[in-house]
Parts: sequence; structure tokens; C-alpha cells
Amino acid sequence: MSDVTDFTIDNASGQTVRLDIQACLKALQSSNSKGSDITTGQREIGMWFLRSDTNDLKIINSSNGFTEVGNIDQANLGLLPRSGGSTAPMTGQLLLDDAGDKDAPALSFDTDTNLGLFRKSADIMGFSSAGTERMLFDANGLTLQAQNDLRFADSDSSHYVGFQAPATIGTSLIWTLPSADAAVDGYALVSDTNGNLRWDVAGAGAQGGGNDNIFWENDQTVTQNYEISNGHNAGSFGPIEIQSGVTVTVGAGETWTVV
Repeated sequence: MSDVTDFTIDNASGQTVRLDIQACLKALQSSNSKGSDITTGQREIGMWFLRSDTNDLKIINSSNGFTEVGNIDQANLGLLPRSGGSTAPMTGQLLLDDAGDKDAPALSFDTDTNLGLFRKSADIMGFSSAGTERMLFDANGLTLQAQNDLRFADSDSSHYVGFQAPATIGTSLIWTLPSADAAVDGYALVSDTNGNLRWDVAGAGAQGGGNDNIFWENDQTVTQNYEISNGHNAGSFGPIEIQSGVTVTVGAGETWTVV
């Protein structure tokens, strides 16, 4: 159909009236299709309209404007079906309500509405469980809230190991891990007091009352096999007992001094 009717049957000769009626019926048959948007005078609220050059189906809204429904040449009119799937994947952003909070997260579940994701503030995403903010993600990283655990489950997830922050922290601190594994077996992570960790010989530092750092302490019995690190010397305060069946290996060019 080359044009759309205004659905007005003017008083005229029989043939003219018949042609007006025919135009109205054809417009209804074709969803009032036309190669350009119909004018205001041709619109009625709730009327369907098909833009024939793009095959976009529209409906006239309460403001006498257009609300686009979809494209008639695409499955599901180009819309994502309720059942989901990849037959009509979204090609743009999925914008959720940013007014949601921990009690009613914007991305949630029909049987568990206080579990999900929400926008905490600009560029900060919150994770909510049981209506409580448990975790947040922003440009600085991932933060577990309120002393929540970071857990690593075993192979059948029956038990776990984890880390937890102290109950009270005076100043925030980040520890930076070393860039490679230890070069020597038996090394431990030690800090430079500025949050930078490195692999180094594990040992008890000097201790004392108050701020004293005077007394170095070591065990009196060797209960496990040990080999002095290559290229190192070792020292202990004696007497030292080596249990039966236990070996302490001191390599060539290395010494173990007991004082």
C-alpha cells in the first residue's frame, strides 16, 4: 500500500465512498503500513503501524507518538524471549535500576530477592546476601566487608581454609606479594615493614620486655631432618640434642656453630 488512510469516509459519490472504504480495509489489513512515519492527523492512540521500509512494527502511544515493538522479519520481533537463550541475544547494554540497595538489589532472584548485585555508589558494585552488604568491587579491587572470610574449599568442598581480617584495624594496609617463588627450600615470606613481602630465611627475631629486642631463642631438640641452605652458615644456642634417626646435613664450605 503506497499511503495510509485517515479512516475518514467522506460524503461523496458511490465509487469515491467505496474507494475510501477499500483504503480503510487495506490499511487495517497491512497494519497501516507506509514507507515513512504517519502524520499526527492519521494517528489514533492504540493504533498499530508498520514502517514498510524498515519493517519495524510500532504502536501509537498515549502521547500520540510512536512506541516501537520490534522488527517483523526477526524471530520474536527481535526481542529476547522470556525463556532466554541465544536465539535473540542482546546487542546492547542491559541497564538495571540503580536505585536498588543491599535490601533489594537490582539484579536478584524471584525466590530470594535480598540476594544479588546492586550499585552502591558511582563506580562501586555491591554484593548482597540476606539483605546485608557482604562484598564490594571498585577500581581498587575486591573488598570483603565486616570481617567476612576469604575461603578455599577442599576437593569435595566439605572443609576449607581461609583468611580473615582482625576485628579492629587502626590503619589500612596492603601486602604486596613477591614476583617469583622462593629460590631456596624452607624460605618464608617476610615483610620489610612497608607491606612489601619477600622470600627469606625464617627465624625468630630478638625479643624482650616492652620495646627490648635482646633475646634470641631456639628449640633444644632437632626432631626432623634438616639441611643447611646452600651457601649459608647456621648458628644455634646449645646444648642441642639431635633425636635418634634424625640427620642434620652441613654441606661443603658451610658451617653450623652451636654456642
